Amino acid sequence: MDPTRVRDALEALLRTDIDVAERDELTEAIATVSRLRAWLDARELECVRRSRALADEGRCEPPESIINTVGRNSSKQANTVVQRSRIAEQAPEFATALADGDVSGGHLDAMNWATRSLSDDQRAEFMANSPDLLDAARRQRVDVFERECRDLARFVVATGNRGSGADELAAQRKAVKVTRWVDRSTGMRHTHLELDPVRDATLWTAIDAQLRTLRQRDGNSGTAWNELQADAVVAAVGAGPQGDRVPEIGVLIDHETAVNSLHEHGICELDDGTPLPVSTVRRMCCDAKIFPVVLGADGEVLDVGRTVRSVNRAQRRALKAMHRTCIHPDCTVAFNDCEIHHVIWWRLLGRTDIDNLVPICTRHHHLVHEGGWALTIDAGRVATWTRPDGKIASKTSTIDRTPTGVAAPPAA
Repeated sequence: MDPTRVRDALEALLRTDIDVAERDELTEAIATVSRLRAWLDARELECVRRSRALADEGRCEPPESIINTVGRNSSKQANTVVQRSRIAEQAPEFATALADGDVSGGHLDAMNWATRSLSDDQRAEFMANSPDLLDAARRQRVDVFERECRDLARFVVATGNRGSGADELAAQRKAVKVTRWVDRSTGMRHTHLELDPVRDATLWTAIDAQLRTLRQRDGNSGTAWNELQADAVVAAVGAGPQGDRVPEIGVLIDHETAVNSLHEHGICELDDGTPLPVSTVRRMCCDAKIFPVVLGADGEVLDVGRTVRSVNRAQRRALKAMHRTCIHPDCTVAFNDCEIHHVIWWRLLGRTDIDNLVPICTRHHHLVHEGGWALTIDAGRVATWTRPDGKIASKTSTIDRTPTGVAAPPAA
């Protein structure tokens, strides 16, 4: 933004009485704050660039030091700002968009995170897609944009033949660590795990299963969430390999990727969105029971085998194949932490079929049941959220697993 627009935006914000603002005024104020914050982030990047030039001449401290001390930031925050400035230099169109308030600093952070382990050639190939990424960043929230950047980085590695996701996973498996210690002041025992994605998925699948059981058990309604989680961890570990239920890891991979190789619109990841090497998934399939879920081009479930009266494991698998998170458009609560909701309520004769089931976190579940909000979903799983005053708050697709609006290739 030019100085005049910055001044006008700030004056408009100062004129707004937030304490009595209605929704439209409030949303405009939040949008103005976001634009001003982006402009400030852009100015901060200019300061980083200038301080780096002065430091090279021996006339200034390194930018990390200034951001840390003068800006009163943590070392981690200072490093984030410096890394963000490098992304702005490699993709100058993002620097311009940030100054104009069209994207946020978080969008640049997402690009940095996705490219942190790429070689120089791979990073250059990634940045060659900056115009398309900028179009996506202008439309998408940071968390959605993070997935897009991650998928692009994975595709660059897979097609460039300059690295291997399997190599990265092998390095992660070797770097696992278990650390235990006792806090002498409180007497509390600490166990810290550093796990590769596959081991982590195995562990938390077992924990989540125990957690669902504990939540439904009589007498646990008033138990604090952190206590339930701790009990679930202990129960999952205590069950051991001879427990009644074998942990189930959800892996999503399209047919073309599984048979041949990863392609531009392919998918090969854990059900929480963590990417996996295709070779690892093929090896896992040698010992696994396969439960196929057939998806259409837009990610909707076409076949789950059979309809049952209550939500069963097959239906949960199908829902998880479509949804990473709660279906509210602004929510990032993971699927495993959500409740399965009947869009047409059960007591109103709603059926327990896939087209009437959606994952919703506890907070948004309360909005629907006690908060007066209305939720409907059409055959394409486009959800409409209507506020208690009758105005439509959002109308968007609930499917966040496949690339939005991008059809799978004919071979898939």
